[in-house]
This record gives sequence, C-alpha cells and structure tokens, in this order.
Amino acid sequence: MSKKNQKNIKQEKGQVVLMVLLASALVLTLGLSASRQATVETKIDTDQELLKRAFNAAESGIEYYLGTGNTNYSGGENDGLADLAVKTVGNSVTLSFGNMTLDGSFDYFWLVNHDENGNLGNEYYNSISNPHNLNVCTVDRSEVKLKISYFYKSNLGVYGVRNVEEDTVSGCVSNFDLSSGNSLLLSVMPLGKSVKLELTGGVNFPVQGEEISSTGKVQGVNNTVTVLNKYVVPAFLLEAVTSGGDVTN
Repeated sequence: MSKKNQKNIKQEKGQVVLMVLLASALVLTLGLSASRQATVETKIDTDQELLKRAFNAAESGIEYYLGTGNTNYSGGENDGLADLAVKTVGNSVTLSFGNMTLDGSFDYFWLVNHDENGNLGNEYYNSISNPHNLNVCTVDRSEVKLKISYFYKSNLGVYGVRNVEEDTVSGCVSNFDLSSGNSLLLSVMPLGKSVKLELTGGVNFPVQGEEISSTGKVQGVNNTVTVLNKYVVPAFLLEAVTSGGDVTN
C-alpha cells in the first residue's frame, strides 16, 4: 500500500472519530436538557401541589377559628398547619372594606353596635338625641348613581327603611339624611358601574366584624387566605334589603 493511501485512510479514521465525538456530545446535551426539563416540571408540579395543600390548610384554619375561637390550627403532618391573625373592622371615621361592589349588587355598613353574641346593640351612630352626618363615597371619587337604603328604629321600637337614589358629586353623596330615627344599617348599591365604596363621618363608625388572615404552611410552602367576617344581617332586614321594600317587623 502506498504512503498516500495510508495517509488517506488515517484521515478518514480521524474524521469518523470526530463525527462520533460530535454525535456523542449532541446526544449527551439533548439528554441533559431533557433531564433538566423533567426535573423542572416535576418541581413545578410539586410546588403547585404544596401550594394547594397550604391553601387548604389556610381555609381549614379559618373554619377552625370560626368554630372554636382559637387561632392555632394544626391538621397534622400531612395536612399542615395555619397561623391566624384576627383584627376588628370599623371603629374609625372612614369605613371601607376594600372590595369592589358590583353594578346592581349591594354592600352594607352597620350603624349600630353588636353585643358579644352578635346581636344588635343600642349604641347608634346617629340617634334622635345625638345626630351625626355621614358621606357615602366612591374610594376613587368617581361619579356614579347610588341606591341607598337607610334602616332605622324609632323611639317606639318600630323598624323602618327609607330608599333613595342619588348621583354622587365629586364622588360622594354628602351629608346623607339620617334623621328618620336611630340608625341601624346602610345598604348601598351602585347603578351603572362597579365601584369601591366608603363611608366618612365625624365620629367613629361601629365595629363591622373582623378580618381573618390565615397562613397555611406545608413543608416550607406558605399560602395566605384573608376573609371578612361581617356581622350577619337579620332575616327581616335582609329581606327588605334584597327586595327594596319596607321593614315590617
């Protein structure tokens, strides 16, 4: 065999080795990429499952608090635990729940205190003997028509409701008339668009209920759920709120 042919054979062998190395590197790269992708997807699935379990633990913590009044919930190793923080809502000169009240739906604001059992008290925001004014506003001071239902109790113990529709001016229905009697409840419905509502007044509004914030914890993953637990509207008032009629009880 000539030296020229030997040289060509060596070159061809070198090219084959190079191609094998390149192919091996490509296969290895693709394998590592697929393995990394599978690891990432597995971690995402695991994190989502832990977040779901932490959310469930947070909700269970809220249910536990509502049932027992205790703020330290533990569902065991598998169900996680929850830390709860509870604060009162209201008792300030500005009252807003921070939620969006939808067009055609109502939100309500208590103008009377409640006792420790959640029953209506006798400390009225506005009474015949101690009158106060309030403003019904949109938080961003946008203009909207509001349907306002004012529930009151006369000195003779008769319940009544007065319904009005007014357009806001500079975002407020100012100095809303509370002169009908001892104030109980204000129901407010935006007409035409959804808005965030707030009341402003010269004295503190009554406590409206409590805000419960529960942080569920499972294997180092946290998820927080916050709910507003407002005092419930009695059935005879709720019927008047939803129907727009008069209080008959």
